[in-house]
Amino acid sequence: MRLQDGEIFQVFQAAARFGLMPMLHAENGDVIDLLVAQALAEGKTSPEWHALTRPAWGEVEATTRGIALAAMAGSPLYVVHVTCEGALRAIREARERRLPVMGETCPQYLFFSIHELTRPDGAKWVCSPPVRSPEDNQALWQGLRQQWIQSVGTDHCPFFFDGTQPIVYEGRKVAIPGKELGQGDFTKIPNGLPGIEDRLPILWTYGVGQGRISANQFVALTSTNPARVFGLYPRKGTLQPGSDADIVIWNPSTRRRVLAREGHQRTDYNLYEEWELVGVPEKVFLRGRLIVDGKQWLGRRGGGVFLPGGGTQPL
Repeated sequence: MRLQDGEIFQVFQAAARFGLMPMLHAENGDVIDLLVAQALAEGKTSPEWHALTRPAWGEVEATTRGIALAAMAGSPLYVVHVTCEGALRAIREARERRLPVMGETCPQYLFFSIHELTRPDGAKWVCSPPVRSPEDNQALWQGLRQQWIQSVGTDHCPFFFDGTQPIVYEGRKVAIPGKELGQGDFTKIPNGLPGIEDRLPILWTYGVGQGRISANQFVALTSTNPARVFGLYPRKGTLQPGSDADIVIWNPSTRRRVLAREGHQRTDYNLYEEWELVGVPEKVFLRGRLIVDGKQWLGRRGGGVFLPGGGTQPL
């Protein structure tokens, strides 16, 4: 599941040598293993113990350690799915030292906390690293506003909440074992959340719409910055001569209610169920070809093109 420090350091050395961008999931696995064993021995098996056995301090420590290892190796570093104020502070301080360190967070870490894990359906929110606290939510919003965090991804990894009941997906019934596997034992709950379909409308509604970030920051966090970080700019992440014509026509005033039954994420629930969103894509063009028109999908399987990264541009 993980590498030791010496192995991570060797990866960073190779990244520095070949111009690669390593990505780091920052948690302290040794501490997690001990806390999980202790919780199970004490009969603490409900979903909130997934978060309680993966403390924020473990992420802070691992982020700081990862930054130090990258700095010693002369490597850039991209810290994925940052969840808490302490890890954000470590990234900010590294950047203030002019180190090529970047951070990414995800929408779930901007809105949800351990309180959701205490609900009867708390397994829906089990992911790693876990959702933290309302104070961490606000710190991450500040990090986006102050540009201490460079991108917003999703860590999209959907599981059914009840995999014993099929749903209709792409015209056929689908049932996949899911979070019901962990009923009565948080260690058996599949770790992961759906979110890729919701990322842009959620960030527009509660970021741009509520004045937390600007429209330009919205584009940078979701498009331009990732393209630069992973060496795809200017082919991706911008509209200029020679770039791929990947274009989203965005209507900033259209309203939509989130409903899992209308989703396209091959799962039976949505974290944002019944939320009212303002701002949706109306048309999507891939390399100049219209692939989404309103609610109509015009794309085709196999339409993607592999793009090798190269020339990463730490921000």
